[in-house]
Amino acid sequence: MERAKLIVKNFGPLKDIEIEVREMVTFIGAQASGKSTLAKLLSIFEDENFRRDENITFEEELKKYNIYSYLKQETYISYDNFESKDISLSSFVYENSEYLKFGSSNCLDLVKRDLNNYKKIDFLKDFINYDLDFIILRKIEFIKKFIRHFNLSEDKTNIFIDYFINIKKNKSKSDIDQILEILEMEKKPENYISIYEDLLNILPEVYAFDSLYIPTERNFLHLIAENTLGLINNNVQIPKHLLNSGQDYEKAIKSIKELPLGIIDKKIKYKREGKTSYIYHNQTEKVDLLESASGLQTVVPILLLVEYAKSLKDEYNFNFVVEEPELNLYPKAQHELIKYLVKNCLLDRKNLILTTHSPFILASLNNLLLAYDKGQSKPKEVNKIIKKESWLNPKNFIAYQLKNGKAYKITDDKLGQIKENMIDRISDEFSDEFSKLLNL
Repeated sequence: MERAKLIVKNFGPLKDIEIEVREMVTFIGAQASGKSTLAKLLSIFEDENFRRDENITFEEELKKYNIYSYLKQETYISYDNFESKDISLSSFVYENSEYLKFGSSNCLDLVKRDLNNYKKIDFLKDFINYDLDFIILRKIEFIKKFIRHFNLSEDKTNIFIDYFINIKKNKSKSDIDQILEILEMEKKPENYISIYEDLLNILPEVYAFDSLYIPTERNFLHLIAENTLGLINNNVQIPKHLLNSGQDYEKAIKSIKELPLGIIDKKIKYKREGKTSYIYHNQTEKVDLLESASGLQTVVPILLLVEYAKSLKDEYNFNFVVEEPELNLYPKAQHELIKYLVKNCLLDRKNLILTTHSPFILASLNNLLLAYDKGQSKPKEVNKIIKKESWLNPKNFIAYQLKNGKAYKITDDKLGQIKENMIDRISDEFSDEFSKLLNL
C-alpha cells in the first residue's frame, strides 16, 4: 500500500522523479543513476529526529549524507505521508531554496501562529487522527496510558475504552472531535493543540522512529569499530553518515556476541571475543573477520545491525536502508540474504529500502512475491519451499529502474511481480552480444 509519495526535481542526478513509497522499495539502475541519492533522501524524511526536531536543518542532513552539493536554485523536493487514499499529510517541501518541514513541533507552531486558519486546524486534526489510529493498532497498553492521563471517572474511562476497542474491531478511523466530546472539551484550536501535546508527552515511544542506513562501504565499519567517537571529535573527514553507521555498528558488536551465518554456509558462524570479531568455520578453526572472505565482511555488518535493531523493537521503529546487498555474494547467498531481510525488516511498522545493480536480487524478490500469491491457496506446500515469514505481499512492495534522471516503475500490480522483461533485458544484452560473436 502507498504510504508516501516523493517528488524530486533537479537534485544531483535526479531530474524529474515522482515515486510511490511502500513498506518495501527497491531501486535498480546503472552507476550514478541516483539510487543512493533517493535512498538517502528517504532516510532523511523517514527519520524521526529530522521530522520532529526543528533545530535539525535539511542542509545539515544533506551534508551528513554527502549530497549537499546536489542542491540547485531550481531544486524542488516534496515528501507526503498518507493517512488514507484521500488524506495526504505533507511532511516536507523544498522550493525556491527554502523549505518547510511538518513534524509535531512544526505543525503545532504553524497552528499556534494562526489559530483562525481552519486549513491548518484541519491539518493538525489529521495528524492527531493518524497517530491515534497507529496507537490503537499497536497496543492496548498505549490506549490505557493515554486514557489514564486525563484522570477520568470510571464511567468516562469505560466509554473511552469502548470507543477505541470499537474502532480497532471495525477497522474504522479515529475522530478527535468525538474524543473531545467524550472529554467534554470544546472543539477549538487550543484543545486540539493540547491533545496533540499530550500525545507527544505521554507516548514518546510511539514516535521513536529511526532510519538505519547500511552503506556500500560497510566493510569499512570493521576498521573504525570502537573508534567512531574519536573520529567525530577530531573532525576526521569521513562522511557523517558512515560515522553514524559506525556508532550503530559499535553498539551491535557489543550487544550481539554470536551469530549463525547460514546465509553463507550452515557450518559458519560469527563470534565476538574480546575486541576481535571472528568467523568460525567449525568448532575450532577461526579467522579474524578482517582477514575473512570479502562476502563475509560485507554481509556480517548487515546481519549485526539488523539483529541489534530487532533487540530494540520495543523502543524504536526502524526504516532499514540497505545499499547493494549483493556485494561480493554468490547468487544463492544473495537470495538467502533477501529472504532474511524481508523476514526481519518488514514487521511492526518497519520498512525496507534496497538499492541494487543485480538482476539476481530482482529474481529473488519475484520468488518471494510469487510465494505470497501461491501461499494464499497452498500455504503448506509453499512453506516447504520458502518459509512463510519471507513471503512478500505485492501490496507492500514496489520497484523502480532509474535511468536518465527519471524513475520507471517496473512492478506489475495486477500480476504482483517485477516485470519479467526488466530481469530478462540484462541477460538478453549478453545473449545478443554472444550471438553476434558466434555469427562471425
